[in-house]
Amino acid sequence: MTKNEPMDTLVHNVEELLRQVAEQEILSRFGQLQSEDIQTKAHARDVVTTADLEAENRLHEGLSKLLPDSTVIGEEDCFRNPEILNRLTGDQAVWVVDPLDGTNNFAQGKPCFAMICALVEGGETQMGWIYDPIAGVCATTRRGEGVYLAGRKLTIEPPVTLDQMTGSLGDGVRKRVQARKDGGEAGLPQHLVRYHCCGREYLDLLLGKIHFALYGGQLMPWDHAAGTLMIEEACGYGRIREDKSVYDPARIGAGEHLLLAPNEHTFDTLHEVLFKG
Repeated sequence: MTKNEPMDTLVHNVEELLRQVAEQEILSRFGQLQSEDIQTKAHARDVVTTADLEAENRLHEGLSKLLPDSTVIGEEDCFRNPEILNRLTGDQAVWVVDPLDGTNNFAQGKPCFAMICALVEGGETQMGWIYDPIAGVCATTRRGEGVYLAGRKLTIEPPVTLDQMTGSLGDGVRKRVQARKDGGEAGLPQHLVRYHCCGREYLDLLLGKIHFALYGGQLMPWDHAAGTLMIEEACGYGRIREDKSVYDPARIGAGEHLLLAPNEHTFDTLHEVLFKG
């Protein structure tokens, strides 16, 4: 992957970079934002803060130094220059970065946000990091070598029955499932949540606090590249719901859904139950 640095050192150095940037650019601003620190992007609910922009700049600089022949795709840079997503189909190693996942939560003073970083080569995610600045914990993974949190290798446990599960669903599906529950239908998931922060949800999927998650929309790589590899490396199962294909960080577009579950059997059961009728 790189001739300049052993991979175990790279895993450690990226984690340290995330921690440093979080402390200096994100946590230092949490609960301290002024009106001029918050801007809207495509629509009123799509916001960016000074923390997002400064953290992305720092990560771009730091990651480029750690892997000099690489390139960086950051969420905020991509908003200004969408064509940089084409780098994902090239031969160059690509860092994919969400400097502050859960920006709306952050801007509202809610302690539910994360930093996400993935290294993509040859069209596949090879390494990933998800850092929770509030808890100070970072999940790391390298393809074929498992996923680790605070030095502990994580394995997603076999699922409980569906009606004992907690799952993350978007508003539309969640309302339809809740209406069926309210109507007395049995066998549906017990608890339905949405953190509005993919990184924090991926961490809780790995820890068994959430048992499944369904994501739609464009499935942008900074939200899902690192997390899907972590689910796979922790013996979970994540696929595109419509055709059961493996998630591809370069496959961006509307209309598809990414469903994450503890195993293939549960995936199939959820697919049938959530989209019944």
